[in-house]
Amino acid sequence: MTDGLGCSRFVVWDSTGSRVNWDGHFVDWNGYAESGGATSLLRHVEVNAEEIRDRYLTWVDELGESRIGGRRIVDRMAVGSTGFSIWWMSSIVEKSFWNTSTMATVVRLIALDGLIARGEPETVTVVSDRKEVRRAVRRLCELREIPCSTERAGVEAFGVRFRRWIFGLLPRPIQALRALIDYAVRGRPVRGRRPRQWDDSASSLFLLSCFGHLNSKEAAAGRFDSRYWQGLYEVFRESGVTTNWLQYFATSADVPDLATASSWIDKIDANSEDQGNHVLLESYASPRLHARALWRWICQLPSMVPLRALARPGFGPDLHAILWPVVREEWLDDLRGARSMNHQLWLAVFEAACGDLPHQRRGLYLYEGASWERAFVHAWRSAGHGELVGVPHATIRFWDLRYYIHQRTRERGGLYSLPQPDRLVRNSVTAAAAFEAVGYPEQRVVDCESLRYAHLIDVETMDQVPSSDGIFRVLVLGEVRPVAMQKMLRMLAATIPLLDFEIELALKAHPHSPVRSEDHPSLSFQAVDGLLNKLVGDFDVAYSSNGTSAGVDVLLAGLPVVVWLDDDDLNLSDLRGLPGVGFVGSPEDLASSFQGIRAGDVPLPSIPNFFTLDANLPRWRSLLTESSVPSLADLPEAGL
Repeated sequence: MTDGLGCSRFVVWDSTGSRVNWDGHFVDWNGYAESGGATSLLRHVEVNAEEIRDRYLTWVDELGESRIGGRRIVDRMAVGSTGFSIWWMSSIVEKSFWNTSTMATVVRLIALDGLIARGEPETVTVVSDRKEVRRAVRRLCELREIPCSTERAGVEAFGVRFRRWIFGLLPRPIQALRALIDYAVRGRPVRGRRPRQWDDSASSLFLLSCFGHLNSKEAAAGRFDSRYWQGLYEVFRESGVTTNWLQYFATSADVPDLATASSWIDKIDANSEDQGNHVLLESYASPRLHARALWRWICQLPSMVPLRALARPGFGPDLHAILWPVVREEWLDDLRGARSMNHQLWLAVFEAACGDLPHQRRGLYLYEGASWERAFVHAWRSAGHGELVGVPHATIRFWDLRYYIHQRTRERGGLYSLPQPDRLVRNSVTAAAAFEAVGYPEQRVVDCESLRYAHLIDVETMDQVPSSDGIFRVLVLGEVRPVAMQKMLRMLAATIPLLDFEIELALKAHPHSPVRSEDHPSLSFQAVDGLLNKLVGDFDVAYSSNGTSAGVDVLLAGLPVVVWLDDDDLNLSDLRGLPGVGFVGSPEDLASSFQGIRAGDVPLPSIPNFFTLDANLPRWRSLLTESSVPSLADLPEAGL
């Protein structure tokens, strides 16, 4: 709602408490519901999403090119004589919504800037317990020459404030040294356990992959079959391709710890079947490598001092003055905190691994846009290896800005330019949309099948038949974030009394986030498990969060999906923008969606070729058997 934008006073309300009875137009920082004439900032974000995202990417590009003493920020963050700049690993460039809430806050502030420019209020009041939000809105108003007052909401728990205060007492350099020690201790189970021999034949293919999405029983028995690369192993054998695998470890339900991962890899390598050569990235860590990372970190500290200019009024693009209070803490962590040490460790370990490899004609890696990927690409190039292809293994969400880089950033060459893959795989509708959004050159795209979603090949869209007993059956799809899952279930509990028909619930929990029924006494649900495409026939609708990809599976199988929107977050759903998918921000919205689906008023959206699927993997076969590998000179600049 924007009817009140002409009001002389804006009240930016960032609080979970009830609004006070003030004159003025309320702009709610959180929530998608618009009541009492207020404007939901998150709904405004949805309406103006492309413009806001473009402004965000422009700010990052212009900030990196901003100069301090005649040198760009990119140049000042160079790591010795490596030719690599830590800028590309910074939180500002990564823009991850997984690690912190900063990205979503930046998006809100850009949206608020647009609202204020449109409404032209005479005064602004911001109510928030977060000092960075109060400071950012005050700076915004100063820039727009609008008087601004700030108030604390006074509802933030004492424990939250106390933990933040305690953490702030630990100096960042101490946090950095602690990160180094933690890394060294974690890697002890696999230190020095290198492959017996890398394959150096002309037919060898390198793959950088996460050691996960495995069948634990199969892996423990020495058989490697990661769902990240499902079906590709047979193609390797038939095409005569030998493989060198560099696996990085991430804790999961499949692989609980590094020692287990190491044990399984030993058994996989000992298996008489040809499954390629496998080694954990962490095995390249050593006391010498730790010392190299520490030395580089120490040497870089003096060069970081001039970067304090980012806090100076008037520095950089206009948006920077507004956003600085929000990004400041993470930026300082990038310069001299735990994150700064982790940057150096990632770079050093990838240099060691890529330097140990014999020349590789081509490499594939799981592409997520994570900060450490830039260190890997740089190390790959520095070691003189061949073509590098990034493979998105999941859907690319509109607001997963890790995948999005401004076109100017991508095309800018020279020293310390952005490390980028030579080509990217396009394997879904969302990948195609993301590539198009940033002007990614078609010559740098290679179309291949989506391996991780191969299980959808044989899925037949079911016909929706109402339950004969009149009970409305809901499949609840679990969310990996426990707090979000609790909020999602609380909304469901608040919705049930609004319905005039009987409802039956079943819950498929996320494998990394179990849900206990005793934690939700107001809900009665049955726990279910198994492949989603095998479950959908028993239900009338799926209730999904905006943070899980499971909704895609059930939608393609023919089950209507209603997506819960987190009051505190952006719309991160893979299904965002698809007609016929319900997005709900309140119990009333959810009740209305259920009623419409039960009445047959909501047709299923038609999504032809959401994923590129073919059991024979002809596109992958074509890529792997290319007679020549494209050179950098043959293709435009890469990157997304």
